[in-house]
Amino acid sequence: ALSDEDFRGTSVDEMMSWYGEALGPSNCPGDFGHSLARRWRAAAKDMCSSPAAAAPAVECHLVQQTRHHGDGDQLCVLRDVAMDTSVFGNGRLTEQVISAYKSSKHMQQPYLPFPKGFLAAKCDKKGHWDHRHFPGWNEDVVFKGFQDVASAPRCDEWVDGKVLLVQRDTFANLFHDSEDFFNVFLALAVLQWSSGDTAIYLTDLYPRGPFWPMWDKVFHGGRAPQLAQNIRDRFHGRHVCFKELGVGIYGPAAPITVASWQTPCSRTALVRAYADFVVRGLGLQGLTHYALPEPSKEVVVTWMARRASVKWPERNFCDDEGYFRCELFDHLNHTRKLGRMVRNDADVVRGLKTLETASFSNGARVRVQDVDYNLLAFEEQIKTDLATDVMIGPHGAGLMHNIFMRDRAVLIELFVDASQANQHFHNLAKWQGRRYWGKPMPNPVSVHDVVELVRNAVSTMSMESY
Repeated sequence: ALSDEDFRGTSVDEMMSWYGEALGPSNCPGDFGHSLARRWRAAAKDMCSSPAAAAPAVECHLVQQTRHHGDGDQLCVLRDVAMDTSVFGNGRLTEQVISAYKSSKHMQQPYLPFPKGFLAAKCDKKGHWDHRHFPGWNEDVVFKGFQDVASAPRCDEWVDGKVLLVQRDTFANLFHDSEDFFNVFLALAVLQWSSGDTAIYLTDLYPRGPFWPMWDKVFHGGRAPQLAQNIRDRFHGRHVCFKELGVGIYGPAAPITVASWQTPCSRTALVRAYADFVVRGLGLQGLTHYALPEPSKEVVVTWMARRASVKWPERNFCDDEGYFRCELFDHLNHTRKLGRMVRNDADVVRGLKTLETASFSNGARVRVQDVDYNLLAFEEQIKTDLATDVMIGPHGAGLMHNIFMRDRAVLIELFVDASQANQHFHNLAKWQGRRYWGKPMPNPVSVHDVVELVRNAVSTMSMESY
């Protein structure tokens, strides 16, 4: 087992290599295996350099991923680069950004329009410097925000170590947040960086959110993650220089994003390595099934409840020290309604509970738990996953949790309210290497059919497997 020091000091690329590639057609290793990191790394291209420099000032990795639209997905590294942090303290500008987020009903993301010169380095741009090669916010940060200059840029202070700049796609939806988490994991693998020598700078204006432990624990290798408000308060508008500044992959460009088709790839290094990295980063490795001397005969069935049980995240995680001030979201100080809630939720739970007294030929003993993940802290959510053998619930972001379940586990997705076109969790389960069953159902659902789905999952599970 890795010590904490080894875990933080080992490059993510090396960790990913321990999981091999991916099963399936010939494209699977390059799309979801360790070869994915090597493919991105091999795509490095000099975008801006000077003859005297040992390495390019701007080096980018443009990759066309299978079934991804556009001209490619990008990861860049800038060297000896200066950042003008005054934009984070421009109150008029930040208020305009938050106002647009609010008036658009959260559709317009709270991203600053970074001015030319936000980033600057001594170099000459190459002829292939083209906006088409910078998708999403990469265009704002690098293509529009970078300035090549003839002499060394102004540096009021230097930041030691490697830094990865990220703009989150959102802050309170586990699937879309996980796009960013996967992208950070992949970026560290491509660049052969470790979590121990990398600090994360989040330059969007979102608050912390419910999954903050991912940034503050999993990707925190010694230097605390910095929100935009932390950058504002720490540097007070100074010009800050970095030896190596990575600019991360655009959230919707994550390998896991495409969900309109059923993947042919399974048991992938990307998803399996990432899931273990998260568990290890949270310090929960002692709670995995493999920590037991032998596989448990108890089969834990988790009903992934989808209920209107918490306030809007903008109000729940507002921060008067940041940009999402609480007074701006007082109109959301009430319980948030959700779609795709199972209308006979309580009946389903009662039906599932009958399996606790059922007999199974494989010797399984069933325990059913009714869990509303919205009411649990993030670490408690992952602890629940680690003890789960069957996860069942309606289509929704919470099913992202399936990648952290026991290896023998089964995911059962109920497609209520015409949600069956979405293949997100079929694909994630397959990429992890676990069994998956998807079932379109009316709403209210058939309690009998739900119970029989779970009964079948339990009866076909090997009690000799972890």
